[in-house]
Amino acid sequence: MRDATLQLRSLMGAWRPVYARRLALHATAEAVVMAAWRADVRRLDLASAVTAWRAAVGEAAEPQDVHRQQSAAGAALAVLTARPWRRTRGALVLAARRAHRAGWAAGHRLTGGSHVDDDGPLPGQLVLGAPEMSDDTADATAAATLAAALGATAWRSGRAMADSADDPQRDAEEVLDAGLDMALAADVAVSAAYGAGLLSAYLGAGAGSVLWLTAGDGRVCERCASAEAGGPYNLLASPRLPQHPRCRCVLAPA
Repeated sequence: MRDATLQLRSLMGAWRPVYARRLALHATAEAVVMAAWRADVRRLDLASAVTAWRAAVGEAAEPQDVHRQQSAAGAALAVLTARPWRRTRGALVLAARRAHRAGWAAGHRLTGGSHVDDDGPLPGQLVLGAPEMSDDTADATAAATLAAALGATAWRSGRAMADSADDPQRDAEEVLDAGLDMALAADVAVSAAYGAGLLSAYLGAGAGSVLWLTAGDGRVCERCASAEAGGPYNLLASPRLPQHPRCRCVLAPA
């Protein structure tokens, strides 16, 4: 394992089902979160944001003016943060909980434990690392993920508003409908929860150190390659997943 890099096209042993489950986990989480996001934005319009923005900057500034874009982003953020986002919050809580449990189940398997169903009953034996994410952690994960997504979406929609040649409200609302920043933020949250579940399982199994493994192909970034080269790491001081959105790396017991 010390010289190993995951080769996603030729996974063997326990890695094959573990990684297949992880890919399915991300796909399902993104579908659920994005469905909730689109339901929450369905009746949202940015008319008040456009009005506030125009009152703040007027029509004299050039379309590419940074102040014009920042003012539009601020107006959009005020509208976005005023909403409760109940469906999206709930979907994020569920995604984080499932990812943590899936990570724990994967870690349990990779350390030689018997098969544990990701969503099934807990094993009978006492474990040190908890398989379930606490309510407080799940809520905090959802809140942080939503805040990051709203901030990034406000900037993206504000830029679209400020740069629009014809219909600022329509162009800004198209950004909301696409939900790109929500998808990226949800991916990061799922990876982080999955990684926390892995570490929890490794802790319960008594592992003292872990390796950072990349996907082993030409798409691996320098940051992840550096994390892989720096291992093994103490279990409690290792880099945390993910290094970036869509990160395919994993922590393995050393």
